[in-house]
Amino acid sequence: MSTPEDARAQAVRQLMEPGEERVRLSAELERLDAKLRPLILEAIEAGVPYRRVAELTGISRATVARWGKGGE
Repeated sequence: MSTPEDARAQAVRQLMEPGEERVRLSAELERLDAKLRPLILEAIEAGVPYRRVAELTGISRATVARWGKGGE
């Protein structure tokens, strides 16, 4: 029979690997966003529609529009 402490310890062990992977992937996405943002602004200034920019980058149209307007 497992104790509540055993159950908590098992839950923590199960969370560790996918949690670490998610943190790593989030950092990678932030790095890619920083790389893409000036390119997106350049594309918008060149007249590429927000919808097309979103399709090409996988970034939501709302985010593309917000970045295009100088927002965070």
